[in-house]
Amino acid sequence: MRNEFFTPVATYRIQFNKDFTFTDLEKQLDYLHQLGITTIYASPVFETAPGSHHGYDITNPREINSAIGSLAHMRQLHVKLRGLGMSWIQDIVPNYMAFHCNNARLMDTLERGTASPYYNYFDIDWHHPDPDLHGKLMVPFLKKTLRETMDDGGIRLSGSRQGLSLAAAGQYYPLSAQSYKWLLNILPAGTDPVKDWLTEMKTNVLQRRSLLDWDAMKSLLKPPRKQAFQPLLNLVNNNTPLLYELLDLQHYTFTARSEADFRINYRRFLGVNEHIALRMEDKAVFDEYHGFLHRLYQEGIIQGLRIDQIDGLLDPAQYIYHLRELFGNNCYIIAEKMLAGHETLPERWAVQGSTGYDFLAGVSQLLTDAEGMEKLGRFYRTQFPGFSQYSKLARSKKQLVLEKHMNGEWDNLVREVFRLKLVLPETDKGRLKMAMGDFMVCLPENRIYPEGWPFSPADVLQLDKAVEDALLRNPATGTALELIRSWWDADKKQQQAQAALTLLKKITQFAGQLYREGVEETLFYVYNALLSHNETGDSPVQRKFTLESFHERMAVRQYLSPFSLNTTATQDTRWGEDARIRLNALTIIPDLWIQQVEAWHTSNREYLTLIEEKPAPDLNDEYFIYQAILAGMPVSGETDEEFSAHITATFLKTVREAKVHSSWLMPDTAYELACLQFIEKILAPGGPFVEGMRQLVEKLGTHAHIFSLAQTLIKITAPGIPDIYQGCELWDFSAGNGDGRHQVNYTLRRKLLFSWQTEGHADGWPREHSGTKAAIGKEKLYLMSKALQLRNTHLSLFIHGEYIPLTSGERNNQIAFARKYRQDWCIVAAPLLPSAHLGKHNLAPLSLPANAPVKWKNVFTGEILIAQNGQLLLPGTHNCPVALLSPVLDQKFHR
Repeated sequence: MRNEFFTPVATYRIQFNKDFTFTDLEKQLDYLHQLGITTIYASPVFETAPGSHHGYDITNPREINSAIGSLAHMRQLHVKLRGLGMSWIQDIVPNYMAFHCNNARLMDTLERGTASPYYNYFDIDWHHPDPDLHGKLMVPFLKKTLRETMDDGGIRLSGSRQGLSLAAAGQYYPLSAQSYKWLLNILPAGTDPVKDWLTEMKTNVLQRRSLLDWDAMKSLLKPPRKQAFQPLLNLVNNNTPLLYELLDLQHYTFTARSEADFRINYRRFLGVNEHIALRMEDKAVFDEYHGFLHRLYQEGIIQGLRIDQIDGLLDPAQYIYHLRELFGNNCYIIAEKMLAGHETLPERWAVQGSTGYDFLAGVSQLLTDAEGMEKLGRFYRTQFPGFSQYSKLARSKKQLVLEKHMNGEWDNLVREVFRLKLVLPETDKGRLKMAMGDFMVCLPENRIYPEGWPFSPADVLQLDKAVEDALLRNPATGTALELIRSWWDADKKQQQAQAALTLLKKITQFAGQLYREGVEETLFYVYNALLSHNETGDSPVQRKFTLESFHERMAVRQYLSPFSLNTTATQDTRWGEDARIRLNALTIIPDLWIQQVEAWHTSNREYLTLIEEKPAPDLNDEYFIYQAILAGMPVSGETDEEFSAHITATFLKTVREAKVHSSWLMPDTAYELACLQFIEKILAPGGPFVEGMRQLVEKLGTHAHIFSLAQTLIKITAPGIPDIYQGCELWDFSAGNGDGRHQVNYTLRRKLLFSWQTEGHADGWPREHSGTKAAIGKEKLYLMSKALQLRNTHLSLFIHGEYIPLTSGERNNQIAFARKYRQDWCIVAAPLLPSAHLGKHNLAPLSLPANAPVKWKNVFTGEILIAQNGQLLLPGTHNCPVALLSPVLDQKFHR
C-alpha cells in the first residue's frame, strides 16, 4: 500500500506491555476516535527482554512482541484505524538493543565469533588491550567477582533441548566453536550420542551461514536428551580447573556488574550494562535493523516514526539521511531531542520536528510564578549552601558519574586519541585523560554535531568555551587542553582532519550521554528546590521566563517546527502532568509552604532515625518527601496503603539515582529502611501531618485545577501537534515516571464522554464537577474533547495558522492568543498564576486585532460574546475558568 503524506491532528501515546496489548487498544479505538484523537503514538512493539514494561529493551527488531500481539493483529488494527481515518506513529530505538540471551544477534556473535554476520553489528572493541577482554565481549552481570562466583557454583555448564550452554546470572550463553572440539577431547566413554552431536556442531558452527540458515541447521542437528549430557556436565561442573578452561575458550568473559564502571569493551547506552549500543553508522547495520520496520511502512500499517534518543547516535544527520532515503519524504518523522534554552533542531535534519520536551518545559515555566519560584529557591539555597552554585554543582555531578560510573568509557576515548595518532606516542596519558575529562564535563548541554571539515564557527565557539572553562577548573592541565584545542584547527592536514573529526564525533556523542547521566539522571534527583522543574528539557534553576518569552517561543515554533509534538507527559517524565502543576502552584504561596515545611520538620523530628549520629532521612531527602506527598496526594486527601507504597517506591528510585546515600549497585539498606519507616509514620491515617497536607492540597486545589486546564488548552491550541499521554484525559497526580505500569480506567472515561455527546451537554461545562470537588478531573476530559473537536474541524487553522498574542489591561494575569488562517480564527484565553494572588481568576477584556470577527461563541459553554470598539469582554470564570472562542459566521457582525 502506498503511503501518502499525513499530518497528525492529535496523537495519543500508548505504552504497550503485557497488561495493555493490541487487544486492549482495539477495544478503545472508537473511544479515542470520539475523543478527537487521529493518531496512535505507539511505544516500541518489537520483541523485548522478558518482563519489559516499556518496550525499549529490544531483543529482535524484526518481530512483534508476542506479549502484546502479533503481526496479524497489527494488520487487523490497521484496518480498523483506516476505517476511522486514524494513523500510527511507531517509536523506534536505533541506539541500542538489550544485552540479553534472547538477543539472537548478540548470541550468534558470541557463538560463532568472526563467522557471525553480526560480529560488527554491536559497538564492541574486540581489540581492547586488557588481556581479559581482548577478543572477548565483557558480560558484566555477576553479583560478585568471577572467582567468587565460581567458588559459589554460580557458573555451570548446562544441557537442554537446545544443546549445551553456560549458565550464569540467570541466563544461558552459547558455547564457541572451539568448545565443541575441547569437549570432544574430554568426553567420558560411553556417551556416543553426545559425541556424534558434538562432532556435527564442531563441523558446522564456523560456516558463514545467515542466522536463519544457522538456526535451521541447528534444528536438524538435534541434541541428545538432557540425561545423555549428564556425565559430561558432572565432569566439567565438578572440576573447577576444567570449567575455567572452558570459560577461556569463549568469545566472552563473565565479570562482576560493578567492573563495567571502570573497564569495559562495549559501548553502553546511558551507562546501563543491559544496553549494548549498535553501530548504526554502518549502513549494513542500518539496513538490517530497519528492514522489518520498512515493511510495516510499505504495507501502510504505520505512517510515521519517532526516533528515540537521537543524540545517542554517532552521527544523527547521517542517520536521518538514510532514514529519509529508505522511507521517503511522505513519512512523518520526529526525533526525541532535549532542546536546551533557545536551541532548535538543526536545519539539515529532514524531520518534521521534536517530541516536545521543549514545549513541556515552556508551558511549565509559564505556569509558574517567577517571584514565588525565586523565593522558594532562596529558601532552599539557605538550607543547603553547598547547592548555591547550580552550574558548579552540575559539573561536579558529571565529574562524579565520569569517575565512578563511566571510567571505562573515558579510558576508551583516551585510547582512541592515541589510535588515531592525534598525539605523540610519548604524550602523558594520565594528564591527557584528566584534561579530556574536564573538557567533556564542560561541554554544553546542547550537543554539538561535528559533521564536516572545517567545523562551523558556532561549533568552534562552543568547543573553545569548553576548553576555557576546563582550564579554569584545572589549570594544571593547560598544556593538554591546548593540545585538545588543536584538534579543530582549521589548518589541519586532510588525514589529521579526518582523524580529529572521527574522534570529536565520539567525544560529543559521549558528552551528550554524560550530561544526561550526570544532570538529568543524578543532579535532578539531588537538587530539590521545586521538583516540578526537575524534568527532561526543563531546569530547576530557571532563566528569566515571561509571558512575552512564551509568546516569542510559540511564534518561532510555528515558523520552524509546526509539526513538533506538544507534550506535557511522556514515559520518562518524573511527575504526572497535574502533579507538576500542583507543585508549580506552591509558587503562589511560598511563605505558607516554607512555614509549613519548617513546622513539619520540627513535629516529625521524632520519626527520624540516627545512623552514625546523622539523621535518616537527611534534610534534603525529607524536603523531597514532603513535595512528593503533596504532588501525589489524591484530591480526596485519602492516604491509603496503595498511596504509601507509591510514595515509598518513588523515594527508593530517587535516593538510588541521587547516588548520595545509596545507589542501585550498592544500596544502603539501613538508610533506605529508616527513610521508608519515616514515610510510613508521617502518613499514618488521621495523623496531624496527613491532615495538614490535606488542608494544603485543598487550599491549592482550585488554583492547581485551573492551571492544569490552562496547560491542556494551550497544548491543544498552540503551534504544534497535541500529544495526550495514555490516561491523562483525567487528573494525573502520579509520582514517578509513567512507563505504562498504571492501569487506565477506560470504562469511566468512555462513560463520561458518551454522556456528554449524547445527553444534551454539548454546550454545557460540567459545573457540578468543577473546583475542589473535581476528584477525577471530569472537566479536563470535557475540555479536551471540545478543543480536539474544534481542532479536527479546523485543521488548517491549527497547523498553518498564525500565532497572534493578544493583550489586555492585566497582561501578566492571563495568557491570550489568536490563531488565524485566511478567514478562519479562534481565540484562546486562560488565567496565569499571578491572578491567584488576587484571589480570583477572572479573564480580563481583550484587544482584538484589526479585521477580527466581532461575534464569538465559547466552545465550552455555548455562550455568545460580541466585541465592542475592538474590545472583547471575556466570560466570567465561575463556571468555566478558561475560554476557547470560535467566530460566529454572521455577516452583519463583521466590520
